[in-house]
Amino acid sequence: MLRLLTRLLECAECKRSCKEKGVCDFTEEETTLLISLLSRIYKKTIDETLDFRYDVLRKINQNTAVHATLATVGLEQLAEFLEDDDVEDVVLIPGRPIYITRRYGKEKIGKISEAKTLRALLKIAHLKGVELTTANPSFRYGLSFGGYRLRVSIDLPPIVPHPQAYVRVHRKKITAKDLVKSGFLTGEQLREIVAWLREGRHVVVSGPPGSGKTTLLAAIDDLIPPHLQRVYIDEADEFEDDPNKNQIKIRSVNKAKEVLASLNRNIDVIFIGELQYEDHFAAFRTASEMGLQTLATMHATNVEDAQKRLKRRGIELQNIGIVQLSKKYGAMVERKVAALYAK
Repeated sequence: MLRLLTRLLECAECKRSCKEKGVCDFTEEETTLLISLLSRIYKKTIDETLDFRYDVLRKINQNTAVHATLATVGLEQLAEFLEDDDVEDVVLIPGRPIYITRRYGKEKIGKISEAKTLRALLKIAHLKGVELTTANPSFRYGLSFGGYRLRVSIDLPPIVPHPQAYVRVHRKKITAKDLVKSGFLTGEQLREIVAWLREGRHVVVSGPPGSGKTTLLAAIDDLIPPHLQRVYIDEADEFEDDPNKNQIKIRSVNKAKEVLASLNRNIDVIFIGELQYEDHFAAFRTASEMGLQTLATMHATNVEDAQKRLKRRGIELQNIGIVQLSKKYGAMVERKVAALYAK
Protein backbone atom coordinates (compact mmCIF):
# COMPACT_ATOMS: atom_id res chain seq x y z
CA MET A 1 0.00 0.00 0.00
CA LEU A 2 2.91 2.35 0.79
CA ARG A 3 4.35 1.70 -2.67
CA LEU A 4 0.98 2.48 -4.24
CA LEU A 5 0.72 5.70 -2.22
CA THR A 6 4.18 6.75 -3.41
CA ARG A 7 3.20 6.13 -7.03
CA LEU A 8 -0.06 8.04 -6.50
CA LEU A 9 1.86 11.09 -5.26
CA GLU A 10 4.28 10.83 -8.20
CA CYS A 11 1.29 10.75 -10.56
CA ALA A 12 -0.20 13.80 -8.84
CA GLU A 13 3.03 15.76 -9.40
CA CYS A 14 3.41 14.70 -13.04
CA LYS A 15 2.64 17.50 -15.52
CA ARG A 16 2.45 15.91 -18.98
CA SER A 17 2.51 12.56 -20.85
CA CYS A 18 2.15 10.90 -17.46
CA LYS A 19 0.62 7.61 -18.58
CA GLU A 20 3.00 7.30 -21.52
CA LYS A 21 5.92 7.68 -19.13
CA GLY A 22 4.46 4.98 -16.90
CA VAL A 23 4.07 7.38 -13.98
CA CYS A 24 0.25 7.18 -14.01
CA ASP A 25 -0.09 3.68 -15.43
CA PHE A 26 -2.10 1.53 -13.00
CA THR A 27 -3.84 -1.81 -13.42
CA GLU A 28 -7.60 -2.11 -12.86
CA GLU A 29 -7.02 -3.73 -9.46
CA GLU A 30 -4.56 -0.98 -8.48
CA THR A 31 -7.02 1.71 -9.59
CA THR A 32 -9.67 0.32 -7.24
CA LEU A 33 -7.21 0.54 -4.34
CA LEU A 34 -6.15 3.97 -5.56
CA ILE A 35 -9.71 5.29 -5.28
CA SER A 36 -9.81 4.01 -1.69
CA LEU A 37 -6.54 5.83 -0.97
CA LEU A 38 -7.67 9.04 -2.62
CA SER A 39 -10.84 9.07 -0.51
CA ARG A 40 -8.56 9.59 2.53
CA ILE A 41 -6.56 12.47 1.06
CA TYR A 42 -7.97 15.92 1.79
CA LYS A 43 -7.00 19.44 0.79
CA LYS A 44 -8.03 22.66 2.54
CA THR A 45 -11.60 22.59 1.15
CA ILE A 46 -13.85 19.90 -0.30
CA ASP A 47 -13.71 21.61 -3.71
CA GLU A 48 -9.90 21.60 -3.71
CA THR A 49 -10.02 17.98 -2.52
CA LEU A 50 -12.25 16.85 -5.39
CA ASP A 51 -10.22 18.86 -7.90
CA PHE A 52 -7.02 17.15 -6.72
CA ARG A 53 -8.61 13.69 -6.89
CA TYR A 54 -10.09 14.39 -10.33
CA ASP A 55 -6.74 15.61 -11.66
CA VAL A 56 -5.03 12.37 -10.57
CA LEU A 57 -7.80 10.10 -11.87
CA ARG A 58 -7.99 11.99 -15.18
CA LYS A 59 -4.31 11.23 -15.81
CA ILE A 60 -5.00 7.54 -15.22
CA ASN A 61 -8.18 7.24 -17.30
CA GLN A 62 -10.04 10.25 -18.67
CA ASN A 63 -13.14 8.16 -19.46
CA THR A 64 -13.74 7.06 -15.87
CA ALA A 65 -12.37 10.11 -14.00
CA VAL A 66 -15.73 11.75 -13.22
CA HIS A 67 -17.29 8.53 -11.90
CA ALA A 68 -14.21 7.64 -9.86
CA THR A 69 -13.92 11.14 -8.39
CA LEU A 70 -17.55 11.18 -7.28
CA ALA A 71 -17.17 7.65 -5.90
CA THR A 72 -14.59 8.97 -3.40
CA VAL A 73 -17.37 10.94 -1.69
CA GLY A 74 -20.28 8.55 -2.27
CA LEU A 75 -21.83 10.45 -5.20
CA GLU A 76 -21.17 7.96 -8.01
CA GLN A 77 -24.91 7.87 -8.81
CA LEU A 78 -24.56 11.42 -10.17
CA ALA A 79 -21.71 10.57 -12.55
CA GLU A 80 -23.78 9.67 -15.62
CA PHE A 81 -25.68 12.95 -15.39
CA LEU A 82 -22.51 15.05 -15.29
CA GLU A 83 -21.10 13.12 -18.24
CA ASP A 84 -24.25 13.66 -20.32
CA ASP A 85 -23.98 17.19 -21.74
CA ASP A 86 -27.76 17.34 -22.29
CA VAL A 87 -28.61 17.02 -18.58
CA GLU A 88 -29.12 20.34 -16.83
CA ASP A 89 -30.44 19.30 -13.44
CA VAL A 90 -31.34 16.24 -11.36
CA VAL A 91 -34.03 15.72 -8.70
CA LEU A 92 -33.28 13.10 -6.05
CA ILE A 93 -35.80 11.75 -3.51
CA PRO A 94 -34.49 8.54 -1.88
CA GLY A 95 -36.49 5.48 -2.87
CA ARG A 96 -38.22 7.26 -5.75
CA PRO A 97 -37.50 7.54 -9.49
CA ILE A 98 -34.89 10.11 -10.52
CA TYR A 99 -36.15 13.04 -12.59
CA ILE A 100 -33.84 15.02 -14.84
CA THR A 101 -34.17 18.10 -17.02
CA ARG A 102 -32.61 17.96 -20.46
CA ARG A 103 -32.38 20.79 -22.98
CA TYR A 104 -35.69 19.65 -24.47
CA GLY A 105 -37.59 19.15 -21.19
CA LYS A 106 -38.08 17.00 -18.10
CA GLU A 107 -38.12 13.21 -17.98
CA LYS A 108 -38.26 10.35 -15.49
CA ILE A 109 -35.46 7.84 -15.90
CA GLY A 110 -35.63 4.17 -14.99
CA LYS A 111 -33.47 4.42 -11.89
CA ILE A 112 -34.27 4.90 -8.22
CA SER A 113 -32.52 7.52 -6.11
CA GLU A 114 -30.34 5.94 -3.44
CA ALA A 115 -30.43 7.09 0.18
CA LYS A 116 -26.63 7.05 0.36
CA THR A 117 -26.46 9.75 -2.33
CA LEU A 118 -28.49 12.15 -0.17
CA ARG A 119 -26.42 11.20 2.89
CA ALA A 120 -23.27 12.04 0.93
CA LEU A 121 -24.72 15.41 -0.10
CA LEU A 122 -25.56 16.14 3.54
CA LYS A 123 -22.04 15.20 4.62
CA ILE A 124 -20.58 17.60 2.06
CA ALA A 125 -22.97 20.31 3.31
CA HIS A 126 -21.49 19.78 6.78
CA LEU A 127 -17.96 20.08 5.36
CA LYS A 128 -19.07 23.31 3.69
CA GLY A 129 -20.11 24.72 7.06
CA VAL A 130 -23.86 24.50 6.46
CA GLU A 131 -25.91 24.40 9.66
CA LEU A 132 -27.68 21.02 9.69
CA THR A 133 -30.43 21.58 12.26
CA THR A 134 -34.22 21.54 12.36
CA ALA A 135 -34.02 25.34 12.32
CA ASN A 136 -32.42 25.19 8.87
CA PRO A 137 -34.38 22.57 6.87
CA SER A 138 -33.75 24.20 3.48
CA PHE A 139 -30.34 25.27 2.22
CA ARG A 140 -28.04 25.47 -0.80
CA TYR A 141 -24.35 25.18 -1.51
CA GLY A 142 -21.98 24.98 -4.46
CA LEU A 143 -19.55 22.21 -5.37
CA SER A 144 -16.96 22.31 -8.12
CA PHE A 145 -14.19 20.22 -9.63
CA GLY A 146 -12.55 19.74 -13.02
CA GLY A 147 -14.64 22.35 -14.81
CA TYR A 148 -17.96 21.12 -13.36
CA ARG A 149 -19.94 23.43 -11.08
CA LEU A 150 -22.87 22.01 -9.15
CA ARG A 151 -25.53 23.95 -7.26
CA VAL A 152 -27.03 21.67 -4.63
CA SER A 153 -30.37 22.58 -3.02
CA ILE A 154 -31.63 20.36 -0.22
CA ASP A 155 -35.02 20.39 1.51
CA LEU A 156 -35.66 18.37 4.66
CA PRO A 157 -38.71 17.63 6.84
CA PRO A 158 -40.80 19.30 8.17
CA ILE A 159 -41.04 21.59 5.10
CA VAL A 160 -41.28 18.54 2.80
CA PRO A 161 -42.60 15.02 3.53
CA HIS A 162 -39.36 13.34 2.44
CA PRO A 163 -35.75 14.58 2.15
CA GLN A 164 -34.96 15.70 -1.39
CA ALA A 165 -32.09 17.20 -3.34
CA TYR A 166 -32.01 19.26 -6.51
CA VAL A 167 -28.68 19.39 -8.34
CA ARG A 168 -28.07 21.97 -11.09
CA VAL A 169 -25.12 21.15 -13.37
CA HIS A 170 -22.93 23.79 -15.05
CA ARG A 171 -20.19 22.49 -17.34
CA LYS A 172 -18.48 25.56 -18.73
CA LYS A 173 -18.27 29.29 -18.32
CA ILE A 174 -20.76 31.08 -20.57
CA THR A 175 -19.97 34.60 -21.75
CA ALA A 176 -22.25 37.41 -22.91
CA LYS A 177 -21.01 36.75 -26.44
CA ASP A 178 -22.12 33.10 -26.13
CA LEU A 179 -25.56 34.22 -24.94
CA VAL A 180 -26.00 36.55 -27.91
CA LYS A 181 -24.87 33.82 -30.29
CA SER A 182 -27.37 31.34 -28.79
CA GLY A 183 -30.25 33.80 -29.11
CA PHE A 184 -30.67 34.15 -25.34
CA LEU A 185 -30.41 37.92 -25.72
CA THR A 186 -29.93 40.32 -28.61
CA GLY A 187 -26.97 42.56 -29.27
CA GLU A 188 -29.19 45.59 -28.63
CA GLN A 189 -30.26 44.21 -25.23
CA LEU A 190 -26.64 43.55 -24.32
CA ARG A 191 -25.65 47.12 -25.24
CA GLU A 192 -28.42 48.48 -23.00
CA ILE A 193 -27.28 46.35 -20.06
CA VAL A 194 -23.71 47.55 -20.58
CA ALA A 195 -25.00 51.14 -20.59
CA TRP A 196 -26.73 50.47 -17.23
CA LEU A 197 -23.46 49.22 -15.78
CA ARG A 198 -21.59 52.30 -16.95
CA GLU A 199 -24.31 54.55 -15.50
CA GLY A 200 -23.91 52.82 -12.14
CA ARG A 201 -27.43 51.38 -12.15
CA HIS A 202 -28.31 48.51 -9.87
CA VAL A 203 -29.34 45.43 -11.87
CA VAL A 204 -31.87 42.73 -10.96
CA VAL A 205 -32.11 39.68 -13.22
CA SER A 206 -35.57 38.19 -12.67
CA GLY A 207 -37.29 35.15 -14.11
CA PRO A 208 -38.83 31.75 -13.34
CA PRO A 209 -36.72 28.89 -11.95
CA GLY A 210 -34.23 27.50 -14.47
CA SER A 211 -34.50 30.48 -16.83
CA GLY A 212 -30.78 31.29 -16.73
CA LYS A 213 -30.70 34.07 -14.13
CA THR A 214 -27.38 33.14 -12.52
CA THR A 215 -25.83 32.31 -15.90
CA LEU A 216 -26.65 35.82 -17.14
CA LEU A 217 -25.51 37.50 -13.92
CA ALA A 218 -22.16 35.68 -14.11
CA ALA A 219 -21.79 36.84 -17.73
CA ILE A 220 -22.59 40.43 -16.65
CA ASP A 221 -19.89 40.10 -13.99
CA ASP A 222 -17.36 39.56 -16.79
CA LEU A 223 -18.41 42.87 -18.38
CA ILE A 224 -17.31 44.82 -15.28
CA PRO A 225 -13.61 45.87 -15.16
CA PRO A 226 -11.73 43.15 -13.25
CA HIS A 227 -9.84 45.58 -10.97
CA LEU A 228 -13.05 46.81 -9.31
CA GLN A 229 -13.61 45.37 -5.83
CA ARG A 230 -16.45 42.85 -5.88
CA VAL A 231 -18.25 41.32 -2.92
CA TYR A 232 -20.40 38.24 -3.58
CA ILE A 233 -23.13 37.33 -1.08
CA ASP A 234 -24.02 33.87 -2.32
CA GLU A 235 -24.80 30.79 -0.23
CA ALA A 236 -24.54 28.50 -3.25
CA ASP A 237 -21.13 29.92 -4.27
CA GLU A 238 -22.12 30.00 -7.96
CA PHE A 239 -19.59 32.62 -9.05
CA GLU A 240 -16.25 31.23 -10.17
CA ASP A 241 -13.05 32.08 -8.34
CA ASP A 242 -11.17 34.21 -10.85
CA PRO A 243 -7.58 35.23 -10.05
CA ASN A 244 -7.93 38.13 -12.50
CA LYS A 245 -10.81 39.67 -10.52
CA ASN A 246 -10.73 41.54 -7.23
CA GLN A 247 -13.10 39.25 -5.31
CA ILE A 248 -14.43 38.76 -1.78
CA LYS A 249 -16.98 36.01 -1.14
CA ILE A 250 -19.47 35.79 1.73
CA ARG A 251 -21.47 32.58 2.11
CA SER A 252 -23.81 33.85 4.84
CA VAL A 253 -26.12 36.78 4.18
CA ASN A 254 -26.29 37.29 7.97
CA LYS A 255 -22.69 38.56 7.90
CA ALA A 256 -23.33 40.97 5.05
CA LYS A 257 -24.07 44.07 7.12
CA GLU A 258 -20.85 43.78 9.14
CA VAL A 259 -18.77 43.21 6.03
CA LEU A 260 -20.40 46.12 4.19
CA ALA A 261 -19.88 48.39 7.18
CA SER A 262 -16.20 47.52 7.47
CA LEU A 263 -15.35 47.54 3.76
CA ASN A 264 -17.73 50.09 2.24
CA ARG A 265 -14.95 52.54 1.29
CA ASN A 266 -13.22 49.86 -0.75
CA ILE A 267 -16.18 48.06 -2.35
CA ASP A 268 -17.24 48.92 -5.89
CA VAL A 269 -19.83 46.24 -6.73
CA ILE A 270 -22.06 43.91 -4.69
CA PHE A 271 -23.48 40.66 -6.09
CA ILE A 272 -26.31 38.91 -4.26
CA GLY A 273 -26.87 35.39 -5.55
CA GLU A 274 -30.63 35.46 -5.07
CA LEU A 275 -33.12 37.84 -3.45
CA GLN A 276 -35.09 35.19 -1.62
CA TYR A 277 -35.68 36.02 2.05
CA GLU A 278 -35.90 39.29 3.98
CA ASP A 279 -32.19 39.17 4.85
CA HIS A 280 -31.30 39.17 1.15
CA PHE A 281 -33.54 42.13 0.39
CA ALA A 282 -32.15 43.94 3.46
CA ALA A 283 -28.61 43.40 2.16
CA PHE A 284 -29.67 44.81 -1.24
CA ARG A 285 -31.26 47.87 0.41
CA THR A 286 -28.25 48.46 2.64
CA ALA A 287 -25.73 48.20 -0.21
CA SER A 288 -27.70 50.39 -2.61
CA GLU A 289 -28.38 53.03 0.06
CA MET A 290 -24.63 53.15 0.70
CA GLY A 291 -24.16 54.05 -2.95
CA LEU A 292 -22.69 50.67 -3.92
CA GLN A 293 -23.67 49.30 -7.32
CA THR A 294 -25.67 46.17 -6.52
CA LEU A 295 -26.61 43.26 -8.78
CA ALA A 296 -28.83 40.29 -7.94
CA THR A 297 -31.21 37.61 -9.23
CA MET A 298 -34.82 37.14 -8.17
CA HIS A 299 -37.79 34.92 -9.02
CA ALA A 300 -40.58 36.70 -10.93
CA THR A 301 -42.70 35.69 -13.90
CA ASN A 302 -42.79 39.13 -15.52
CA VAL A 303 -41.53 42.70 -15.12
CA GLU A 304 -44.68 43.84 -13.31
CA ASP A 305 -44.35 41.07 -10.71
CA ALA A 306 -40.65 41.90 -10.30
CA GLN A 307 -41.46 45.57 -9.63
CA LYS A 308 -44.17 44.64 -7.11
CA ARG A 309 -41.88 42.25 -5.26
CA LEU A 310 -39.11 44.84 -4.97
CA LYS A 311 -41.54 47.53 -3.79
CA ARG A 312 -43.07 45.22 -1.16
CA ARG A 313 -39.59 44.74 0.26
CA GLY A 314 -38.99 48.48 0.49
CA ILE A 315 -36.68 48.80 -2.50
CA GLU A 316 -37.12 51.92 -4.63
CA LEU A 317 -37.12 51.32 -8.40
CA GLN A 318 -35.20 54.53 -9.08
CA ASN A 319 -31.81 53.74 -10.63
CA ILE A 320 -32.64 50.02 -10.97
CA GLY A 321 -32.57 48.08 -14.23
CA ILE A 322 -34.62 44.88 -14.40
CA VAL A 323 -33.68 42.14 -16.89
CA GLN A 324 -36.73 39.88 -17.22
CA LEU A 325 -36.16 36.33 -18.45
CA SER A 326 -38.66 33.81 -19.77
CA LYS A 327 -38.65 30.02 -20.05
CA LYS A 328 -40.88 28.00 -22.38
CA TYR A 329 -41.10 24.28 -23.13
CA GLY A 330 -41.26 23.09 -26.72
CA ALA A 331 -39.07 20.88 -28.87
CA MET A 332 -36.30 22.44 -26.74
CA VAL A 333 -36.42 24.49 -23.55
CA GLU A 334 -36.41 28.10 -24.77
CA ARG A 335 -34.78 30.64 -22.47
CA LYS A 336 -34.35 34.27 -23.40
CA VAL A 337 -34.39 37.88 -22.22
CA ALA A 338 -38.06 38.81 -22.57
CA ALA A 339 -37.90 42.46 -21.49
CA LEU A 340 -35.73 45.22 -20.07
CA TYR A 341 -37.04 47.83 -17.66
CA ALA A 342 -35.40 50.97 -16.28
CA LYS A 343 -37.18 53.83 -14.54
